[in-house]
Amino acid sequence: MSCRQQVASQIQHRMASLSSSRSRVFSAYRRLFRARTKLFVGDTQALQESKNAIRQQFLANKAAPTSGEHFEGLLVMAEEAEDMLLHGFVQGKLNDKSQHYEVQIKQEHTGDGDDMANIPQLEPVTEKTIERMENPGVEVTQTCKQSKKD
Repeated sequence: MSCRQQVASQIQHRMASLSSSRSRVFSAYRRLFRARTKLFVGDTQALQESKNAIRQQFLANKAAPTSGEHFEGLLVMAEEAEDMLLHGFVQGKLNDKSQHYEVQIKQEHTGDGDDMANIPQLEPVTEKTIERMENPGVEVTQTCKQSKKD
């Protein structure tokens, strides 16, 4: 193989690697945007602020290398942020009549999934759990019966 062919081969390899890296970054960016959209349904302020925060973080790392430990670490951070948005937060809505926030905890927040086997179970908020808190600032206004799995 001539020197010219070797250089051309190296350039092709770098271009393919760059294309793959770019694809992974855009994929992480899109997943974060979808996660924030799912979490903040109907909350225009939170949607706008999360959009700006995600964009700022990606722009801040624009000059980061496109391979190596640092690059992989940034992608892992994006995956963890996505997971946190999808599973670590719940959105409450203020009930205008009672002035209490109503929260619906879904299955993905409880840690019952196989992939979340090592995460402690989310304890339901009941009168008993409120009694154990020192300064709860929480009032249970309504409870739902848990459905039993067959």
